[in-house]
Amino acid sequence: MVFAIALLLIGLFLYAMVQTAAQSYRLRDTERALFVEVQTLRDQRAELEGLLTYLNSDEYVEAFARQQFGLVRPGETLVEVDAPPPPRTNQQPGQRWWEALFGAGVSP
Repeated sequence: MVFAIALLLIGLFLYAMVQTAAQSYRLRDTERALFVEVQTLRDQRAELEGLLTYLNSDEYVEAFARQQFGLVRPGETLVEVDAPPPPRTNQQPGQRWWEALFGAGVSP
């Protein structure tokens, strides 16, 4: 009888150990995933902060004003080039240039 109770207690102890180990493994796995997510978010935040710094800079404001509104500084002369539009092609993205010229190409 004592032997059966001892076996039962050892069984319960082993079961508790396995459950604790499994829970510990799941927690470490979750911790790793969260760590990767935090690193990704930190990188994204740094990139966005850099973009915000650039968008608030005088350099960006000047470039935007020049490009969108055609503004120039005093003493500069604005020169606009009126070029013909590029010729339209029927080439699809990823299509080789000779396929656009000579048809669909050689079928295997």
